[in-house]
Amino acid sequence: MNFSSFNAKRALSMGQNNMPQIFEVRFTDSGYIYYTSPVLANELVWGCGFTMFSVIMGHLGSDAVAANSIANIVKNIIACFSLGIGAGSGILVGNELGSGNLEKAKEYGGKLCRISLVAGALSGVVLLAASPLIFWFASNLSMQAQEYLKVMLLICSYYLIGKSLNSTVVAGIFCAGGDTRFGLCCDAVTMWVIIVPLGMIAAFVLHLPVLVVYFILNLDELIKLPAVYRHYKRYRWIKNLTRA
Repeated sequence: MNFSSFNAKRALSMGQNNMPQIFEVRFTDSGYIYYTSPVLANELVWGCGFTMFSVIMGHLGSDAVAANSIANIVKNIIACFSLGIGAGSGILVGNELGSGNLEKAKEYGGKLCRISLVAGALSGVVLLAASPLIFWFASNLSMQAQEYLKVMLLICSYYLIGKSLNSTVVAGIFCAGGDTRFGLCCDAVTMWVIIVPLGMIAAFVLHLPVLVVYFILNLDELIKLPAVYRHYKRYRWIKNLTRA
């Protein structure tokens, strides 16, 4: 195991086929709790934040709710490609870190960041190219909802770039080196100190137009990028977590 949070201890008893016969993983290890509890907390913070997005949009009228629902479905489907790259980056970088190849892991990290940037941009292009098909399926929407959806899809196209980068760096590369607390702090501040309060003020206090509120709510991935880049360049995530 290249991730020491599992503190995997092997007792290999080699048979005729040279296959491991015993494999024990101790999930009660304090290292496991230390590295994985921030990931769990991060998912809760992130999930509750997105629930608040739906609450805010839900108070802006039926046309806004319909357009937002379709835009989010399309955005999440296309984002699966970038999320897959993010998951794979954690495996690739974690394997090198666990093998002690720290410079190789650093090199992989840089390449994966560039790949994720390209993947995010391509995802945005795919979303825009698929817009006519999306509108064909959503032809029963009111004219107002279709106007909302048109702009929402444009906003989602740039959102996918930030989503791709953050999925690779924060959820993939940083976690591979056990740097899980940064993601928790970053999402907690972005969601609950900046985006959710701004969205609520824009919707319920200033009564700004629907598309302005939607734009604000989709700034979370872009707002994180400067902090994520700065933390990445410190290379604190380059750590071998394995134990003998």
